[in-house]
Amino acid sequence: MVFIYLFFRATHPREIADAFGEANYWYMLPAIGVLFIALTIRCIRWSILMRPVANISPPRLFSYQIIGYMANNLLPARAGEIVRAVVLGQRENVSRVATLGTIGVERLFDGTMLVFLLLVSSLFVGFGDERLQLIALASTILFVIALTTFYVLTLSETRAKRLMHWLAGFLPRKLEAQATHIADSLVLGLRSVHDWRTMLMVLGLSMAAWTVEAAAYAVIGLGFGLGVSFAHYCMLLAAANLAIIIPTFFGGTGPFEWAAKLVLMSAGVPAGLAAAYSIIAHAVIFIPTTILGLIILWSFGISLLRITRERVPVTEEERVPVQ
Repeated sequence: MVFIYLFFRATHPREIADAFGEANYWYMLPAIGVLFIALTIRCIRWSILMRPVANISPPRLFSYQIIGYMANNLLPARAGEIVRAVVLGQRENVSRVATLGTIGVERLFDGTMLVFLLLVSSLFVGFGDERLQLIALASTILFVIALTTFYVLTLSETRAKRLMHWLAGFLPRKLEAQATHIADSLVLGLRSVHDWRTMLMVLGLSMAAWTVEAAAYAVIGLGFGLGVSFAHYCMLLAAANLAIIIPTFFGGTGPFEWAAKLVLMSAGVPAGLAAAYSIIAHAVIFIPTTILGLIILWSFGISLLRITRERVPVTEEERVPVQ
């Protein structure tokens, strides 16, 4: 609610309505097409990350990726990542926990790449607003710490498992054995990028996916006649997506629009036009993936309500008898 207030503050609704009325919405169709190209690249990346867990092709992963986006859009605290792991595990008979580990690696590299895009784009167009500088500083510190900690803890498989087993030792004895096996599966997923070739492929695909998605934002901008550079769209993409790290309902509604509007206003775009663009841009990202995700989940015969009430189960290989 705070970000929604900040988004509409000092912007008259009439200005936003006028901008809506002058926009050319035919540009939204190619923007959606470009967005799905970015999603396809992410499926290729996820397929690479999944190799230690299971050999699943990118086309097969596409449905699960869309389901995850849909659930993230409709559920709080990015619960779509858990939904994606559970649905894939059920249908492909693979470890849900190891799958969740690969998704965690995805998100770590996504955040790192967004910080990189934010910093690089600022070299071309500047921040223009101290709040954007604050986003850049906070996110840089956060992901440098996260990336360093990740590699230090998981560089050695033996050390990673030893740490997980030590943490499992704090659980009641009847749960310790189960938690130990779950921890081993999690380490398997987390260590999916410790081969340097894999890491380079994941970095390259991450950069490609976000750059293509920035192109989708640029196509939407043509419909509004914004007249800003591609570097501004890269900065908008990075700032808006880093802002929605804050858990909210409905796919980051509020922080996304606030950060996107901030970038455009710093580029000299009028407040009403910047606000209208931000709302439509988020809708283009939000609506198609949500509708398609619900359709795919329905075709699988799975209820979103039921799946959200389940804990992350483990496969038969991860189950051990309790002594």
